[in-house]
Amino acid sequence: MTGRQDASVGYRDAWQIIETYPRGTYVVLDRAGHNLQIEQETLFNALVNEWLNRVEECLK
Repeated sequence: MTGRQDASVGYRDAWQIIETYPRGTYVVLDRAGHNLQIEQETLFNALVNEWLNRVEECLK
């Protein structure tokens, strides 16, 4: 998960590592910089919880 307005590390380079994580999802949040969990808190939490649910399903 990256912020489109992240001036610290950007968002484009993160795409290069997606193949390394088979349960991963690439998400770019607009109206967010480097502090996604603060700038887009509701969306950030929903996406993290959805990912945790998928990971948990794989462990069963």
